[in-house]
Amino acid sequence: MSPLTLLSALVLAVACLAAPTATATALPGDPLARHFSSEETHASPSHFDVTTGANGELFVGNYDGVLHYDGVDWRLIALPANVAARSVATGTDGLVYVGSYDGFGRLVRNGEGDFVYEELLTRAGLRGEDRHVGIVWEVMATDAGVWFHTERALHFLPYDEGAARRWPLPAEVRSFYAVGAELLVRVNGKGVCRFDDGEFELLPGGDVFADRALSGVIPREGWNLMVADDGLFISDDDGIRRMSGAADKRVAGKSAYVAQALDDGSVVIGTQDGELIRIGADLQPREILDLGGFAVRALGLDREGGLWVATEGDLVRLSLPSPWSFLGQDHGLVGSPNDFEWYDGAVWLASSRGLQRMTLRPDGGVANERLPWTAFEAQALHASEGGLLVGIREGLLVLDPGAREPRKLFEHPFHGVYGLMESEHDAGLVYAATASELMMLRRPAGRWEIAATIPFDGISAYGIEEAGPGELWLGDSRGPVQRWRIDLDTGQLVEREVFDDARGLPVDPDTGTSVFRLDDRIHAVSGGAGFRFDGERFVPDQAPPVTLVDRPDELVVEHTPLGDFAFTTRQLWRRAPGEDDWQQVYPGASFAAGYSNLRMSRDGVLRVATWDGLLQYNPNEVEARPQPLRLVMERVTARGPAGETLSLPTRTVGEPVQVPPGYGLSLRFGMVSMESGAEFRYLLHGVTPDWSDWTDRDLTIRALAAGDYSLEVQARTRNGRQAAAMNYRFRVEPRWYEQWWVIAFALVALAALAVALTLWAVRQRTERYLAANRRLESRIAERTRELEELNRKLAELVTEDALTGVANRRALENGLRREWFRCLDQRRPLSVLMIDVDHFKAYNDTHGHLEGDVQLRGIAQRLNQQHDPQRELLARYGGEEFALLLPGVHPDEALRRAEMIRAAIATSDAGMTVSVGVAGFVPDVQVEPDALLRRADAALYVAKRAGRNRVAADGG
Repeated sequence: MSPLTLLSALVLAVACLAAPTATATALPGDPLARHFSSEETHASPSHFDVTTGANGELFVGNYDGVLHYDGVDWRLIALPANVAARSVATGTDGLVYVGSYDGFGRLVRNGEGDFVYEELLTRAGLRGEDRHVGIVWEVMATDAGVWFHTERALHFLPYDEGAARRWPLPAEVRSFYAVGAELLVRVNGKGVCRFDDGEFELLPGGDVFADRALSGVIPREGWNLMVADDGLFISDDDGIRRMSGAADKRVAGKSAYVAQALDDGSVVIGTQDGELIRIGADLQPREILDLGGFAVRALGLDREGGLWVATEGDLVRLSLPSPWSFLGQDHGLVGSPNDFEWYDGAVWLASSRGLQRMTLRPDGGVANERLPWTAFEAQALHASEGGLLVGIREGLLVLDPGAREPRKLFEHPFHGVYGLMESEHDAGLVYAATASELMMLRRPAGRWEIAATIPFDGISAYGIEEAGPGELWLGDSRGPVQRWRIDLDTGQLVEREVFDDARGLPVDPDTGTSVFRLDDRIHAVSGGAGFRFDGERFVPDQAPPVTLVDRPDELVVEHTPLGDFAFTTRQLWRRAPGEDDWQQVYPGASFAAGYSNLRMSRDGVLRVATWDGLLQYNPNEVEARPQPLRLVMERVTARGPAGETLSLPTRTVGEPVQVPPGYGLSLRFGMVSMESGAEFRYLLHGVTPDWSDWTDRDLTIRALAAGDYSLEVQARTRNGRQAAAMNYRFRVEPRWYEQWWVIAFALVALAALAVALTLWAVRQRTERYLAANRRLESRIAERTRELEELNRKLAELVTEDALTGVANRRALENGLRREWFRCLDQRRPLSVLMIDVDHFKAYNDTHGHLEGDVQLRGIAQRLNQQHDPQRELLARYGGEEFALLLPGVHPDEALRRAEMIRAAIATSDAGMTVSVGVAGFVPDVQVEPDALLRRADAALYVAKRAGRNRVAADGG
């Protein structure tokens, strides 16, 4: 059961998921991706090649040199003459080999642990003019050594420091491919050949590539898949021939440029038009991804299954293959999603821009239809055999089975249905929540109808949980938790219990309360503190998940077959079935943010709403298994009292590492992860009582006393994957004064000093006593002043305007800030009306101030009748000016409300008129809340200058 709340969120880690069904399918979306711009890499956006190092780091051949990425930081390794790194490859010796212009070499670590370039031209036996090798087109690492394909020659350098070899190449040679122990080459005008000690042996059927570009060769079991720029070919013992079928047709005409085999047996092909084409292990076409207008130059895999795409203007990491995909603006989605459902063979999306219906097109794409069923936002959906329920701002619709147009179940100009919840205990019952009432929906004759309506009576529902048949728990953003008992036969509310301070639940007036259910218990949150219901009252709850999240007042808990999930708009924690520990989960994609809903749809696909679209989890897609993580010590530096430094060994073999006396330690650990960065925690045995908090910072240890120490280190990624722990042992040498004879002499001296101090203490005792009395008198006077100041501040906290009886300006300011941040999190609009009584000063001058006060109270009473005190705030802003705060109301709707208020005052018996200024927008983190009042006030003065008794809207 999902609680009815506007703040629910969920993102699941792929590694945590087990397939809920064998038949699940998902609309084709984009894989989770992360783009690295030149602002992040601090280098040119033009990339040529990618490779993964022995420790999992990424190395990118870039126009400015070689980019090194350890999962956290980008570093540029410059090459001689600042030439571009056109090709990179990782050898079986663990080193990264680089080809550039007029040079090739490898990357090695210097004494400080940083990568530097080491040229290999000399080792290749090149002297004089021979060192001008031109462009190094390809670097190919094999089990025996590394091949360098230059403009005029092919060079081979074995790993074992054996003799290098070189073969001159004719101008017709185009590209080489290392396939197992063989080296294949395409020779223009001849075809695909086997390279054998300078000879080019044409493969059977290889002449089909005489004038056709070869983009990649993918080894398969007993044969090779050859990717041409216009299709796919098979190479086996019978020769090379074109592969027929849908996959070949998918690649044909796409200008394929590079190819990369994935861990699941599928193949990804990059094109010069900026597309990625994936062919499954069954040689059937899968998705086509458009990465933009930049040509794809290289593809590579990291150790965690991520696919890296190097283009002419971008660098992208994709989760491919992955159970996750994303539906967003590229698929026609508009607005911020609120809810979604699978119904009648389609995904239905309720968003801030209305209602959309998404289906699978015959060509494998997504068809998106916007439905004109609401002029505003759609807020909630529920699918069943009896049709599709649609909650919109104006009410509640139902699309009956087989119908093409909906019928109205409920209609209200302001308070539509924002939440739908199916009962777990009463089949065929659905609860529908509006701003002012809770409706019970049933299907007495197979059609949804409203069976009963229960007023909220002032509750601003902030989470609803069903604990049993007819038993509902409701949070209230303005007050305490309530428990309702409903007669399910009559729909009558038979009991309402309030749980406030008297029942163990102190209510924060700024946040109110929220509820969630966990382990068959009701929990509540108020003011950032957690509580649980023990059967009679609420008691403090200091256990997860309340203690895990940064914003406990937003906390929502969902229960699924995949486990329990606790989340806010920005954080997610998961507890696997049968386990007690909660694990934080990171989505690892820029658009996976602002989570607003989760549902395992009726088609068996898990979908998650974000601010920008829908995440989908398809259990039929196999995920690549990442390799084990490796924790290493990168650097150990000892720092002396005067700032002097000393480099120490990074490993302890045999005896502990010796540390000079008085020296502290600075230790840098490394664990490469492309998923979400690395975190470390430390335990210094015998010194720290427990593990430190997880951190991504280096460890600093102060100067320690002489002795032997053991530092234990653990590392993990931010989504929970851990590496094997490591220990670092070191010994701090004793100082000169820590010798035994120095200590004995010091003890004798201390005894003599103790006698002298005793005599001195007796003389000082009386003086201290007198000084203590003086300090006590000073404290009493200071506390008296503090109490007077506190009384003054308490008097200022009165929030009701004494003259008119409505809220005062202080209450308005507090309410504005509270609703501002709530609308900011929910991406909802916030509007305000500034209302000024026309010609009031003249009225006061004519009739006197006492009569003016009576008139002002009358205006306030009439304004009070024109607003909803449960959702809106009316306050006296000052003098004859009032303000009406409208959370969640669009500026167009606010303008209509303003006109209604103006007309109501003008046609009343007050004998006065008002002018109204209107402003509204969706709050932004870069804008202060007071800006909304200033814009409304400016609009008010426009109305007054235009003649009064009128409404003006903010032009900003």
